[in-house]
Amino acid sequence: MIDPMASFEVKNIIPIRFLGLDFSITNSSLYMMLTVGLILVCFGIGTRNASIIPTKFQCVIEKMFFFIGDIVKTNAGDHGVKLFPYMFVLFLFICLGNIIGLFPFAFSFTSQLVVTIGMACLVFVASIIIGICRNGLHYFKHFCPEGLPSYIIPFFVVVELISFTFRPISLGIRLFANIVAGHVMIKIIAGFAVSFASVVTLSGLAIVPVAFNVLLNIFKLAVCVLQAYVFVVLSCMYLVESMAHEES
Repeated sequence: MIDPMASFEVKNIIPIRFLGLDFSITNSSLYMMLTVGLILVCFGIGTRNASIIPTKFQCVIEKMFFFIGDIVKTNAGDHGVKLFPYMFVLFLFICLGNIIGLFPFAFSFTSQLVVTIGMACLVFVASIIIGICRNGLHYFKHFCPEGLPSYIIPFFVVVELISFTFRPISLGIRLFANIVAGHVMIKIIAGFAVSFASVVTLSGLAIVPVAFNVLLNIFKLAVCVLQAYVFVVLSCMYLVESMAHEES
């Protein structure tokens, strides 16, 4: 049986070293560039129509635009207008990266912890920068709200710091774990399906493992979109929390 973890191995495709640093293009970075290229091409095609009547492809792009806009507005409120461009690109990048990884022999860069934690850390650092720019050092007052008894303050501050620090870790691990688990499950069941189909190839039962595998891939497609949705929703909540401190 094929090793289900083999598809997660990062491999150098074009070795590049400069001044002792490794700038090699790996299968992970290649698929990230492919994802960005597909997004640019799709939106280039979807926005080049100057006619009043939109094409079907343009309608799909607009539906996606409004869908993500509703997500941001629901979770970020009035502050969401400023966050929309970043959330829109983030959703498309994660969602398309997840979906590309479903294809045979393709590489899913969202199955790499360094990638998912990296995207989560960008959101985390951005939330801190936004909070400090808007409120100065008063941004950190939420670690120790006014009115707490003095003997509770050290414990409360430690708990809040741990909770705050684990935000990017939990955000990145959630995406990484779901994508890896889904891919491994599909590969293992696909291997069993092939073995079972080869045994009962002369009977009508051969269609059962094939049909089950198709349904499983449809379910995994839904999970890919859902994980991108969850990542964007939580990112919106973290960023808008920093923006809202200005009003507190």
